[in-house]
Amino acid sequence: MAKPNPITFHVPASAANIGPGYGVTGLALDLPLGITVEPLSDGTIHIERRDDPSARPEDQRHDPVMRGLLLGAKLFSVSLKLGLSIVVEGAIPRGAGMGTISAGYAAGLGVAVRLAKKKPTAAAVLDALITLGGDPAHGSAALLGGLTVTSQLSLPHEGEMRHQPLSFSLHEDWHYIIALPDVQMGTADAKRVLPPTLPHAATRRSIGRAFGVLRALEQGDEDLLRACLIDEIHLPYRRRLVPGLDQALLSGTEAGAAGVTLCGHGAGVIAFTTVPGRTPEIAKAMVHAFAQADCEATTLTLQSAYYGAYPHSPS
Repeated sequence: MAKPNPITFHVPASAANIGPGYGVTGLALDLPLGITVEPLSDGTIHIERRDDPSARPEDQRHDPVMRGLLLGAKLFSVSLKLGLSIVVEGAIPRGAGMGTISAGYAAGLGVAVRLAKKKPTAAAVLDALITLGGDPAHGSAALLGGLTVTSQLSLPHEGEMRHQPLSFSLHEDWHYIIALPDVQMGTADAKRVLPPTLPHAATRRSIGRAFGVLRALEQGDEDLLRACLIDEIHLPYRRRLVPGLDQALLSGTEAGAAGVTLCGHGAGVIAFTTVPGRTPEIAKAMVHAFAQADCEATTLTLQSAYYGAYPHSPS
């Protein structure tokens, strides 16, 4: 009997928040995890993390890919009794706000979806990812690719959280420069500095700007993005966690970026431009700004990713 072909797919890195879209706006970046799945016959589930072997937990039950797979198998009625081999390759930087953990959850859930006899909805998969502790904004981008928004449908008093991932058009000319300062900043620390509430006026301004960001990214409108990327929700409170952040934001813009903001919760910084020729100067300017604060930084220049862990229906 011929051996079945392996299942293969990719899960993108992501930027979340995108200025005022805190916790809801996600952008898939073309820096993927490659997932290869093959059946076993000994009843074991083996995950090989070639993407970052040093970060692999001693107990694989704590691995995000494994946790996503096991929850997906439970929710989507997938039998794992024969066993699986899962190889993860790629290089999404950790601790940079590029959705590393959410990508791992999405990968495991993506395996379960492909093995399920009845394909679950993208909303059901996103709810599972968030249940595991994944970020809603990073999660939608990791699952669907492209530009996404996560709408929470459930009310605060409801016991079960329900979300709907939404896809938006994205102009093909955007290029992204990610500056990666050598700063250790955990998600818990980044959340701890945020205030519990916001003034109504700031909320109104932020909602309007978030819609402006979506339109700017859709149309490739640098002027509109520059005007709407201003954030009052999380960036002002996280400035002190990243040495040199203020100057990096300013220097990237002065070097030609349409806008610069934190990537996810940080410490990475993302700059936007529709002109490929500007990317080297923007990267150089941000690295220099961090160096002035005695903080070393490297950069990545990326484009949009239009693939995700959730399998797209054939057109």
